[in-house]
Amino acid sequence: MTTATEQLLALHTAPNRYDLAPADLAATQLDAVNERLQTGVEQIPLLRNRAESAGITTVRSREDLVPLLFAHSAYKSYAQNWLTDRRWDRMVKWVRTVSTSPVDGVDLDGIGGLDDFVRRLETIGCYVSCSSGTTGKPAMIASSAADLQIAAQANVRELSWATGIEPTGDRFMFGLGPRTEVERNERTRLALINAFADDQNSYQLPVAPISVGSIMAMIELRRRIGDGAATPSEIAEFEKLSAQRQSEMDTAIADAVDQLVAHRDRSLLLTSMFASLYQIAVGVREKGFSGKDFRDDTGLLVGGGLKGAALPPDYRGFIMDTFNIAEAKMYQFYSMQEINTPLPKCRAARYHVPPWVLLLPLDEPGEHLVDTSSGEVLCRGAFFDLSLDGRWGGVISGDRLSVNFGVCGCGHQGPTIGSEIVRFADLGGDKISCAGTIDAYVRGEA
Repeated sequence: MTTATEQLLALHTAPNRYDLAPADLAATQLDAVNERLQTGVEQIPLLRNRAESAGITTVRSREDLVPLLFAHSAYKSYAQNWLTDRRWDRMVKWVRTVSTSPVDGVDLDGIGGLDDFVRRLETIGCYVSCSSGTTGKPAMIASSAADLQIAAQANVRELSWATGIEPTGDRFMFGLGPRTEVERNERTRLALINAFADDQNSYQLPVAPISVGSIMAMIELRRRIGDGAATPSEIAEFEKLSAQRQSEMDTAIADAVDQLVAHRDRSLLLTSMFASLYQIAVGVREKGFSGKDFRDDTGLLVGGGLKGAALPPDYRGFIMDTFNIAEAKMYQFYSMQEINTPLPKCRAARYHVPPWVLLLPLDEPGEHLVDTSSGEVLCRGAFFDLSLDGRWGGVISGDRLSVNFGVCGCGHQGPTIGSEIVRFADLGGDKISCAGTIDAYVRGEA
């Protein structure tokens, strides 16, 4: 007999997956949440603690699910000194607390740093994605092999849904941003190449992949410089590395410009972030080429935000005009590392939520659902991703969203999110009521 979870995950390939009425899915979604809950409380200690504290054994409504959600900060709730002092034994126990991974048998001998630690976990099937740790402490989010497969293929399917570009392998694909040494990202990159191009018809920006450990080292050094604690030799090394990386990036961008011009008569698929793509577009224009020189079927996958990049107001139009990219051929998505599913943007500039992801609009403290019966509402975004196997699928984000459960301007029905997304941290604070309890529990203080 097919379970509720299996029924919803089977919709991954359904052509109408973004055109299903929320009321028609509600009962099946709750059944699937309970299936995940029954296995999750046995595997994930933090979830078991949350369920026991709330007295919840069965989720009968979406309101029942709210106390079981993890704050996004749960994935950086380890003690800072466990990482800085290389207490890998404590870090392993912490990973076990917030994931389904049986990590007890991992070999911890001879680990040189964070990158080594992540690779050791991969040897036993625990794949950890780390945020860049711009605050000095990266989120560390465990996935199973099944999670990675779903995430990789989801981007292929949603790109096709959003743009109409079929995965027939007939394009030349350009990866125009630096690679990261994160298994989830690498599998997604390879899935896109295999679907829309092939190894001989793809290009990757020629810079060394970025590891989380190297990012953390630079952040720590910047902090020491800002605090006045860095030695003259450390400052000199920082300046040397910064200059070297900038030189390597300048050389890589010049190479990318040449390769794009050389392949301008091909059917292209570009993948990048706006900041990198703008620099490359400037280089293409400086060589005397523009949209009239590129085919009109160029596709674009763009991820991430600007993150402080200083770009002119017309950067988006400049990029689109440079490569002759029609709006209908651009794939943008909203997601986060805590969930496994990209939410594609439609032609009405709204992000669509698929049937296997529950969108849970909360008040700012993250305590209660807000009423969506009157239409568009501002809320704190929370989600339950039923596709997740390596960790609990419920998370309260740090984002303020504008959501609607009615019919979208593109004609599809179902939950959607407006394109104006703001981090609560940028609005003066990001206090989630359950976060302190979670932090204390996973550190063994509660």
